[in-house]
Amino acid sequence: MAEALVEVRDLVKRHRGAARPVVDGLSLTVARGETVGLVGDSGCGKSTTAKLILRLLERDGGELRFDGANLGAARGRELRALRRRIGLVPQHPQSSLNPRRSAGDAIAFNLRAHGVPRRELDGRVAAALELVGLPAAFARRRPHELSGGQVQRIAIARALATAPALMICDEPVSALDKSVQAQVLNLLADLQRDSGVALLFVSHDPAVVEHFCDRVLPMERGRIVTPTTTGATR
Repeated sequence: MAEALVEVRDLVKRHRGAARPVVDGLSLTVARGETVGLVGDSGCGKSTTAKLILRLLERDGGELRFDGANLGAARGRELRALRRRIGLVPQHPQSSLNPRRSAGDAIAFNLRAHGVPRRELDGRVAAALELVGLPAAFARRRPHELSGGQVQRIAIARALATAPALMICDEPVSALDKSVQAQVLNLLADLQRDSGVALLFVSHDPAVVEHFCDRVLPMERGRIVTPTTTGATR
């Protein structure tokens, strides 16, 4: 296997008042360029795990390492530099976009947040849109002017704009109909092949991850159970 990009060891997250941890001693790795599926029923802790890796939530125990750095202990400038290399494709991209701002603004905001100079924004936005198969003119469209599949492509473009080493895809196709699901999955597979970005693909649908991912990590009650290799060809 290729060198590990993400290393999670004995990760724990407790919610106040809960009888047991929502993430309970979980360990996983994602290698460079690998696509790993994290699959389980609602409430098993898979989306919480993704948020912990992103440092959108703080863990109660365990270790997080990213590209050799101690992600769990990083603060300030070091944390911002690491986050720049981790992209997020959310489950409900429509709600993550400001309805008053254009798609291009959403991508540019992410770039500005990571220190990209203003003079580079237009070119970087156009390049990100091209990667997901949308013309540069889509930068001027508002969310309500886009189909569900186009909104998801904008979310992928936003995640790709900072050239991440890892993209975390949290139920990225669950809200789409079957034909659009296939288009988005094919797009992600092409992007992974062409750029070498690693993917952590969170889903409740075993059929999707078994077709799409190199390895599948089933989750139950906050833990990984019986990891499998799928032999997926992409």
